[in-house]
Amino acid sequence: MTRRFTTFLLALSAVIIMVGCGGDMVKSVLANGEMKAKLMDAIATDSTLTGETLDKLMSNEGTREQVVEKVLANGDMMQALMGRMAKDQTMVDGIINLAVQDSTMKSHLMSMLQGMQMMSPR
Repeated sequence: MTRRFTTFLLALSAVIIMVGCGGDMVKSVLANGEMKAKLMDAIATDSTLTGETLDKLMSNEGTREQVVEKVLANGDMMQALMGRMAKDQTMVDGIINLAVQDSTMKSHLMSMLQGMQMMSPR
């Protein structure tokens, strides 16, 4: 009887373990704050994982919009982005071409250029 009971307990334990492992592992990791932080740290410190994560986020319109909003809301990131764009003539041309498509922005841009022209030494 004891042997049969031990076998039953082992079988029951195996079933319980399998059921526990059958759940969504991602959900269980994300539900655990410590594990979630470790996962985020692993992504942030591995340039390959970081790149893959960003590629995945930018492949979907909804998450791409979130990435853009986060970048625009971060002052240091915006400074770095504008600095990088200001050093690339093609990017500056693209920004100006987009800006002049809006009549209000075109007027603002023309006023800025006139002011710069008046301030330059002759």
